[in-house]
Amino acid sequence: MIHSRRAAMLGLASLLPAAFAGVARAEIRTVEVSKIFPYLDMYLELPPAQRTHFAMAYALRRDGKPATGVQLTLLGPGGARTPLPVGADGRVLRLPTLADYKSKAMVELAKPDGTKVALNLEMVARVAPAATLAAADLARAVNQCDAAIKAKAGLLGFAAPKIRRVILVGAGSGTAVTAQGAATPLPMMQGSPAFDPGQMASAVSVKLARAPSAILLSGRPK
Repeated sequence: MIHSRRAAMLGLASLLPAAFAGVARAEIRTVEVSKIFPYLDMYLELPPAQRTHFAMAYALRRDGKPATGVQLTLLGPGGARTPLPVGADGRVLRLPTLADYKSKAMVELAKPDGTKVALNLEMVARVAPAATLAAADLARAVNQCDAAIKAKAGLLGFAAPKIRRVILVGAGSGTAVTAQGAATPLPMMQGSPAFDPGQMASAVSVKLARAPSAILLSGRPK
């Protein structure tokens, strides 16, 4: 539930669904909700207690940057139209419900004609961004997400990615600090500091140059 170019369990991937790619040059088109938000139903079907520390996020990108001028609208019964706002960072701020998935609701995509839009599917820690973070909170997010992926992976028929660290996007730099005050610099991953609870088990806090703009869940580099 990461940035690879293949479909991965619970959306641990940056991907462009076939249906989405097929409408890339259309100004307005409707697509089934499962094509725009792949794997969201698997996340929503988890018991709430098993997804308290992580969430799925979907971000619209154009040439690797947040897509602008894109509007998504959920089409409900009786002609109901529910906007799915897109933030300045390209993330969809309101997601469809499990009921929308089961009813095979449609989503209207409106964008500037001729533009190509990609959908990045990410797993994020449900931890409030701050310059100092509790290592235990980050570890809980990693462990819970990894457990959820393992529980659902068999349904997709391929090996589940292993979630082992958080990427603290936009934090600049950081250190893992122990109870005794010893500080270890965090390694960089995708241009941002990354914290691996399994490799820094003695850390009690993570101190950053600035609060991250997002806390992504990721595997270890190969």
